[in-house]
Amino acid sequence: MLPRSSRSERPEGPQEARAHAPPAGAPDASRPSRACPSLLVTLIAGWSLLGCGRGEPASFPTAAELSDERRRPDGVALDPASTPPPPTNQADVEDSVVTLRTPLGIGAALDVVDEFFRRVVAEDSEALSELLTRDALAIHTGSGGSGQPPSAGLWWEQRFRRLEYGKLAGEPVYRESELQIFRAEDVLATPQHPAIQPETLDDQDVVIRVPIATARVATDRLLGDEIVVWLRRDGPRFRIYRLLEDFQLQ
Repeated sequence: MLPRSSRSERPEGPQEARAHAPPAGAPDASRPSRACPSLLVTLIAGWSLLGCGRGEPASFPTAAELSDERRRPDGVALDPASTPPPPTNQADVEDSVVTLRTPLGIGAALDVVDEFFRRVVAEDSEALSELLTRDALAIHTGSGGSGQPPSAGLWWEQRFRRLEYGKLAGEPVYRESELQIFRAEDVLATPQHPAIQPETLDDQDVVIRVPIATARVATDRLLGDEIVVWLRRDGPRFRIYRLLEDFQLQ
């Protein structure tokens, strides 16, 4: 048996090396890690993103900074509007493009007749002239067509100076149920009065025969037994073109 001291001095180098060797499967700390290249790529990518984010932030205009001018689409071709033909009352089938007037209703003609008698009773010559065309005439039907008929406006001014039409206030001057209404084609088929010449009729004229219910007040004769009101279209309304009446100033 050897002494303990001799046993303790025995070199143990190789045994110590085996004792410190890493177990199987454990990573060897003395070797460089394989994860280092991947980590380096990740760091470089992160630095690149941070570098991009250091620029100026995106700027967008506010509502107050926007222009008030209305936007128009680019590159849109617009056809210029063509001027429509002048309006007419009638057209032929050969006409390619026409502008037709909408016919006025009979109610518009009746309104003019009613307003005419209202202004006669009021003896308002200025307001009465607004219902007349510029060339309106008062034709005396009992004259047999002789003589130049006077202007309708001047004719009624003379009557207002000579007679008191205010006496008709409250009296039934005419009854609407007794009116006879004729369109231009009706007058051409059966002429209603010799003074209405077919060649002077317009295709939208209206002729209204008005039997007078109150022609006299006491001993004063104010109106004829009937008045034929010949109306002609003037834009969106009718105006009185002719007044035919058997009446003479005394």
